[in-house]
Amino acid sequence: MNPILYKFKTMKTMKTKIINFIPLSVLSTLNSQSDCFLNLVSCLPVKKIKKEEMALFFVFRSILLKTVGFNPYQNLDVKTLESFIGVVLKELYVFKSEGFVSRENMEQNKIFSIFRSFYPETKDIFSVKKPLVSMSFELEHFHNLVILTILYEIEKTMKLVVCGLKTDDKKEEMCFLKNERSLIQKTLSGGIRSSLSKNRLVLLKRLYVGFDTEYISVDSKTNRLLCYTTATLSESILKIRDASVDFSVKDGLVHLPKTAPLIRSVVSLIRAERGKNDCLLDDLKERLSAEFDEFTLNNSDLMFKSKKPKFEDIQTNFIDLRQDQSLYSLKNLLDLILKKTNSIDFDCFNSHLKNLKPTIKQECILLAHFTTADVSSFADFNEIKTNFTVLSKSFLTMDKGLSFEN
Repeated sequence: MNPILYKFKTMKTMKTKIINFIPLSVLSTLNSQSDCFLNLVSCLPVKKIKKEEMALFFVFRSILLKTVGFNPYQNLDVKTLESFIGVVLKELYVFKSEGFVSRENMEQNKIFSIFRSFYPETKDIFSVKKPLVSMSFELEHFHNLVILTILYEIEKTMKLVVCGLKTDDKKEEMCFLKNERSLIQKTLSGGIRSSLSKNRLVLLKRLYVGFDTEYISVDSKTNRLLCYTTATLSESILKIRDASVDFSVKDGLVHLPKTAPLIRSVVSLIRAERGKNDCLLDDLKERLSAEFDEFTLNNSDLMFKSKKPKFEDIQTNFIDLRQDQSLYSLKNLLDLILKKTNSIDFDCFNSHLKNLKPTIKQECILLAHFTTADVSSFADFNEIKTNFTVLSKSFLTMDKGLSFEN
């Protein structure tokens, strides 16, 4: 069990060091509710997150609610939630009231006092002796934690609205909640914001395409394109992306913030409320591992391939350019490949995807003998050339990639 929860269960509140900045009345109430937190966590549709960490988040949530004057043991209706959001954000940003960030205002801030109470070693974080970068990094992520807690309350209230209101009232209140969710989510750091919405399950259609051009010499200085050919091999892949949360902040530090366990917990809860079905992915991995080839990528993603490509599956195309050399462009090349390549059948994976809705993507990997000649001849070369890197007198996009619609 987490040391803090252990203190809640075994020590008197007044002997607990965590109370530096939290009212005794708040901790006294939480002390009597610690078993409730653990019982609540045991019923959550979330795996992989430690139960103690999840319980600690509910402790934090309760302290936040009580600190700003709300009952942490009741679900918030829309009006109460609106009031809660207003009070929390006003209190959170009160340090800006003078038009600049004041260390004194930060130190007296009720919301940031919760952070200093949870992590007593940060009690002097606003001291002038503390490095500014370190302080900013930690406070940024505590801000993320507060915003995530608000988002979690919004998700829960949205469920209550769906279940309990008439159609007209439901439409109006859902519109308000969705608008609040959108506005508040934008204040999160980018990596954490994307971790809320990304689909961890991806069906990938991957095409490997070799292409080659043929020329005729017009004179000693001029060549003319005659044609080009392509050879395409395709495969289908199911990818399960890693569930880790990206804590990076631009120009920030590389270590995990002190709030990382709580942020991971609430992100997992929000994703569960949004129906991301992360808890089903572990079972999916086991089923797929027994049937398909499995590959682990550097970032802990898992890939499952339906079959090994065979030589007889290669599809070839011949394009005559003698009448219209403008057909030789990167866009036309991709259009040709996609139109003439057989669609990949995902039925082999479909039986494993019950209640799961993967994102469907398509990748095309182009290979050429001599890219300096082949690629520079594209009719749209001037539009795309800034996307290429030159290495050993060859064009490549390994560090950039190119994106095309459809």
